[in-house]
Amino acid sequence: MTRKLLITGAAGRIGSFFLKTYKDDYDFVLTDKRQAAETHGYPFQQADLSDFAAVKSLCAGVDTVIHLGADPSMEALWESLLPNNVIATYNVFEAARLAGCRRVIFASSINAVWGYPADVQVHTDMPVFPVNLYGVTKCWGEALGRYYAATHKLSSICLRFGAVQPRDSEVLDEKHPWLDIVLTWDDCARLIAAAVNAPDSLDFGIYHGVSENRFKRLDISDARLELGYAPQDDSFALAEERAGGNRE
Repeated sequence: MTRKLLITGAAGRIGSFFLKTYKDDYDFVLTDKRQAAETHGYPFQQADLSDFAAVKSLCAGVDTVIHLGADPSMEALWESLLPNNVIATYNVFEAARLAGCRRVIFASSINAVWGYPADVQVHTDMPVFPVNLYGVTKCWGEALGRYYAATHKLSSICLRFGAVQPRDSEVLDEKHPWLDIVLTWDDCARLIAAAVNAPDSLDFGIYHGVSENRFKRLDISDARLELGYAPQDDSFALAEERAGGNRE
């Protein structure tokens, strides 16, 4: 039977790209605060995730919730983070529990551990180290996932995305300091799909999301071993290709 997936934040770049990539592999329900440009024929409901009743109705009959909806700004203020990142995330987990969903995939962020020095490779067993309130809300979401997995047996997978970029992004420059945290859109979609398809026995996990970069600020060993994540892109190689093209 085809899995039914609810994507929150479906109008955003990650949700849109995942839907476009896997539109023929799953059944989808889509939601966002703003209208999606393309739904590929799947039902879309415009909703505010801080409204519990709205979220609860969206989870009916859903196998897996891919929770991407949030204020994504590293400079976001508490007045926005509280409804969009804290209350909304609680609503998603609680609605998924009440609906009997199999799994919630929570879009966490490198900002949960951004405080470590740039030359330190961060592993998933290291303490969280946020340096902005946005990162703090991602730590909250990870802790919430752990709670729901342990207390309510709701499988919860937290994906710490790096700098999510298209393969032709201007960030892919040989001199750019963030090449080691790049997660291409293609690899991001692969990571989310791996989390969706992970065995039912996987009750909880925090996994890092960067591409197959020559140096990876975030260690992805756990994601490879436990999710079967197989990234294909190397940001350093893409940057070199881009530079070569620009020099012609």
